Amino acid sequence: MAVTQTDIRQVQTMVDTIVSHKAWGASLGVGSFITLEFGNPLPSNGEHQQTHGEWHLWIYCCAWRIEEGNEVLASSEDPRAKIELAVRRLEGLALNSIQLMPPAWDTVFNFDEEVFLRSFSIYSEESEHWMLYMPNGKVLSVGPGSSWSCESSALANYVV
Repeated sequence: MAVTQTDIRQVQTMVDTIVSHKAWGASLGVGSFITLEFGNPLPSNGEHQQTHGEWHLWIYCCAWRIEEGNEVLASSEDPRAKIELAVRRLEGLALNSIQLMPPAWDTVFNFDEEVFLRSFSIYSEESEHWMLYMPNGKVLSVGPGSSWSCESSALANYVV
């Protein structure tokens, strides 16, 4: 199934809700997972619960690269210490735009100060490339391959 212009418009409408918000809580998770929070912090439901924003972006099973200007700060397979420094560079930067590209949802997150987070599809059948948990209780899942979904998530406010 190919990514259509209608798909791009629908997904673009959902992701544009975080444009102009500043990223906070930038974090490197297991392996090369990245999480970013946008919007106001949500109340925590437990003492071990991480604080999340109204929108929670989880860069999941994809290759990615963080760039500043013409320099590559780090990519998903670099040493962990280098990745951690690059992820911290996203902290506090406003998100200016999000570009979605067929055929497999490669995505460019364009931040202030010419900082870019580029994601690249690596799975055609198994795992989501990235997910956006939204204030309406839904989660937008992009990937695998050219697929995408936006479904209600009982875990939308309880993600790790």
